[in-house]
Amino acid sequence: MTRMRLKALVVAAAFAVSTSCAFAEALKLRVAKQYGLGYLQFMVMEDQKLIEKQAKAAGLGDVTVDWGTFRSSDVMNDALISRNLDFACLGLPGLITIWSKTRGNYDVRAAAGLNVQPLILNVRDPSIQSLKDFTDEHRIALPAVKVSMQAIILQMAAAKEFGEPNFSKLDHLTVSLAHPDATVMMLGGKGEIIANFSSSPFQYRQQKAGIRQLFTSEEVLGGPVSFNVVATTGKFREENPKLYKAFLTALQEATDFINNDKAAAAEIYLRLSSDKTPKEEIVELMSKPGVRYTTDLFGLDKFAEFMAKTGTLKTPPKDWRAEMTFPEAK
Repeated sequence: MTRMRLKALVVAAAFAVSTSCAFAEALKLRVAKQYGLGYLQFMVMEDQKLIEKQAKAAGLGDVTVDWGTFRSSDVMNDALISRNLDFACLGLPGLITIWSKTRGNYDVRAAAGLNVQPLILNVRDPSIQSLKDFTDEHRIALPAVKVSMQAIILQMAAAKEFGEPNFSKLDHLTVSLAHPDATVMMLGGKGEIIANFSSSPFQYRQQKAGIRQLFTSEEVLGGPVSFNVVATTGKFREENPKLYKAFLTALQEATDFINNDKAAAAEIYLRLSSDKTPKEEIVELMSKPGVRYTTDLFGLDKFAEFMAKTGTLKTPPKDWRAEMTFPEAK
């Protein structure tokens, strides 16, 4: 009888351990951003260790956060699907693409917006006054051909300029370059890269050097649009409810930090990015018209509709809000 009781206790203890392990939340979080001021909230979160603070307040103990910097959404999409990343900072086309590929399995959706800011197509060739002036010898640099935020906006602009069937007319002129590399080539004044569809602060740095603006994303879309959204998988959200909530709380805290003290946020950006721009200029860029640091979502429906119309999105959602975002997204 004693042996039977002992065996029962061992089995019960083993079950309790396996059950607790099965429901234990992750103690390591992997988050990725890209280059520029569009990722300032993530930089504040990293610098101030806001995720670690909120995780500890949620009773999760000491959580380690790994921060990575990627070139574009397409690379982050691969990392999310391979479970090498927990939260990614994606442009709207990147989110739509990975949502379409993972619906019914990994279930990648938007957990929150990140910011709103205009994207600008700059040109350094004075002969180019409209999209019709580009020739086969010209090249347009953007973060990722065909799939990046800038690439889809360029297609939208081409559809307006040349007619909807010709939305991809300029795609063969585009090349993938990270913002810093593209800016170096634009400022160098030589080579085939004569245009760059970029983001802040790189687009404004080019303009300060005399490079001209051709058009903005707001002109193409007819209003503001989220430059970035924060995405994760349904599996991560389900398995880590406390950590998921701690992340979103930290994101909102970072957003409030920026809006309450732009100068302090600019100092963090300069420290983490190693950018040599004077702090006053960074604060000025953060305060430009159309720039908003907010977790609200804007414009996802416009991109979904355009990508469905052009065939990039094969099976569009019936309700983009319900299907492409988690309930916490505003």
